[in-house]
Amino acid sequence: MINGIQFKVCGLTRARDAQAAAEAGADYLGFIFYPKSPRRIRLQRYRDILPRLPDVPKVAVTVAPDLYTLAQLEGAGFDYFQIHFPIGLAEEVPAWSKLVGKDRLWLAPKIPPGVSLDAELMGHANGFLWDAFKKDGSTYGGTGSQSDWQAFKETRERYPEKQWILAGGISPENAGEALSATGANCLDFNSSLEIEPGLKDLERISQVRVSLKEATECRS
Repeated sequence: MINGIQFKVCGLTRARDAQAAAEAGADYLGFIFYPKSPRRIRLQRYRDILPRLPDVPKVAVTVAPDLYTLAQLEGAGFDYFQIHFPIGLAEEVPAWSKLVGKDRLWLAPKIPPGVSLDAELMGHANGFLWDAFKKDGSTYGGTGSQSDWQAFKETRERYPEKQWILAGGISPENAGEALSATGANCLDFNSSLEIEPGLKDLERISQVRVSLKEATECRS
């Protein structure tokens, strides 16, 4: 946490990158298990590097998992479960919530422009991640595209009791602007910190700390 602002570094595949994120002050480390993601890490690979990972809460990121797959991730000892899904699969949410618990579930529904977040989802998760929308049916995050900041701000203000994570093209360069425009208190960094998909630039990770410190000191 940097001056009250939390952040997550997502798309990690190496222990050294996770350690750099922890040294920069990251509150969460994200590991993607979606097979179509260029940042995918296999569960066995995650288990292999786990002994070398820092003691920072770890987030399993996946897309519309079946219960067997989610149970495997739950058994791997993750602290949180970030689940992306098209809004047409909202009926699956109660089962996910029951399996991992609403306190550990971060929902990331794929919401088209002009569509409001379904209020019924509020009862099944305490965390919500807001990402950029892409029409491509297989694309869920990691595109570097900016999400709808105004819609995020309005939804966060409508449900202030929930934890809201702003994703979608967040970088050291625009983090301060994102905080100012949305009132977010948790940011998700992914592709902006990369050398290539799945491999982080250690200097870029360290820049997150500098950026957030500058932004929050100016705001105060």
